[in-house]
Amino acid sequence: MKVLVAVDAYQGIISSYEANRYVEEAVASQIESADIVQVPLFNGRHELLEATLLWHSGTQYQIDVHDAQMRPVTATYGQTDTGLTVIEASQFLRADVPPIQQTSYGLGEMINAALDQGTNHIAVSVGGTHVFDGGAGMLQALGVHFYNDDGEEVDMRQGVGQIKHIRRIDVSELRDDLYDARIQVLSDFDSHFYGKKSEILQRYTEVSITYEEAVEIDNLLWYFSELFKSNLHITLAPIERGGAGGGIAAISTALLGAEIVTSHILVDQIMGLEQLVQQADLIIFGEGLNEQDQLIETSSLRIAELAKQYDKKSIAICGTTDKFAQFEALGVTGMFNTFIEMPKTYTDFKLGVQLRNYTIQAIKLLNA
Repeated sequence: MKVLVAVDAYQGIISSYEANRYVEEAVASQIESADIVQVPLFNGRHELLEATLLWHSGTQYQIDVHDAQMRPVTATYGQTDTGLTVIEASQFLRADVPPIQQTSYGLGEMINAALDQGTNHIAVSVGGTHVFDGGAGMLQALGVHFYNDDGEEVDMRQGVGQIKHIRRIDVSELRDDLYDARIQVLSDFDSHFYGKKSEILQRYTEVSITYEEAVEIDNLLWYFSELFKSNLHITLAPIERGGAGGGIAAISTALLGAEIVTSHILVDQIMGLEQLVQQADLIIFGEGLNEQDQLIETSSLRIAELAKQYDKKSIAICGTTDKFAQFEALGVTGMFNTFIEMPKTYTDFKLGVQLRNYTIQAIKLLNA
């Protein structure tokens, strides 16, 4: 019996890999002949690097870059043997200063390092950071220059607050190999570059700033988008999910030709999720993601869709009941939730035991 185990992270409690291990052990204890395949999942904020290198062999590179307040840090990116480079920006774009002073410069440094290694396919997750500089710092690291009224260069390593000084954008020294590379920006967050649906106006309480401070940053991003329109004839506002990473997604798409993808699309590309579902006799999946984080089209929903498409028995074990109505509509065989509301503190061991117990009970019910 082929069993596919694909449980997403329980945010802040247990990783996808660890959750899968508890479920796998439970399956093995109940189905002696089980041929178990566990798929490590990721989303726009967590585990892209870990999950990819668990599934594919590859190399991790440690390099010196700068964090979101320009402190020197050592950060890691991965390159699979198939040639895919994965970068998880939340690992190093951190800071102890307000968002208006934070920069994405370090991400540009990491992309430079990957390109210097000869990569031609880069996947970047930009969620989970507090950087809202519209990707300006990243662009500066990649060769873009910003000038003020006096023709002096504006240093975007100082954060989004410097945008108000920019009058001209020069992309002539942007490295050429960027245009030859396939760049994918991972985003599960429904946001725009600026406006009511901008990331900063949706997340300002999460990053501990006031509404007024968020509006100031949003206005700077609006002005930045106007500069791109007037200087380069590039429009940023309509790009769906372009607000991810504080605008990094939109800038990368409009200027560098990147594509914005949801986690389930990238999971399918990297892990071959659809084929694994086709081959499975039983699928055990789930997630522990808070709906207020506005994550969309998560991998669990895609797994439920595929299970229905291929008429597979499927068990969903989730942190809350948020997606149960959608799972029911998709014909999931059985559903369990570990909490009524996701707790703020909980141990990975306690949750692992719960996942194990729910899996055992689900299998017993299927076999009854």
